[in-house]
Amino acid sequence: MPNQQHVTLLRNGINIWNSWRLNHPEVTPDLRGAIVRINLNGVDLSYADLSQADFSMTDLIEAKLFQADFSRANFSVANLSEANLSEANLSGANLSGANLSGANLSGANLSGANLKGANLKGANLSEANLIVTNLSNANLTRVNLTRASLVATQALNTNFKKATFTQAKIDRWCISKTTNLEEIVCDFLYLKCYQTKDRSKPGKFTPEKFNKLFEGAI
Repeated sequence: MPNQQHVTLLRNGINIWNSWRLNHPEVTPDLRGAIVRINLNGVDLSYADLSQADFSMTDLIEAKLFQADFSRANFSVANLSEANLSEANLSGANLSGANLSGANLSGANLSGANLKGANLKGANLSEANLIVTNLSNANLTRVNLTRASLVATQALNTNFKKATFTQAKIDRWCISKTTNLEEIVCDFLYLKCYQTKDRSKPGKFTPEKFNKLFEGAI
């Protein structure tokens, strides 16, 4: 159950909430399981506990959400464009159809999260945990996946055009013939199942060479 005082403060408006956060930095907001469907553009929910909270169809543009706990939260069709979700816990969260364009998800835990049909164009996913994450039908154009972990990741019909995969860890991901890997940038890969000797693959990868590595995954 959420802290009802915290829920009331949030529903009183962003200015009141952000002012309260500024004056009470020692307090960790408890909004576990709360249903929040108000305009939260620019809200400061950093470090807060929002596990299992419902933010479906909510506007969170440019929100400060770094290091917050959103495990199993519902962000379906929410607008999180340009939001700061760095090092946030989004494990098991529902982000299907969400707008995360330009968002900062560096170091975020997205293991088991559902991002089917989400828009992540230009997002920063460097060092993100994408283990068993569903990225099918998602737009990851120009996404930064440097040092990200894509293990058992589902990426059917996903658009990775011009994405950066340098030093990413890829193992047992599931892609399809319609997964777009055009113009990807990759100088180094860590692989497990797609080669038998060294687990690392140094050297600059052309899109054609990158595609060839994963022919067996299609």
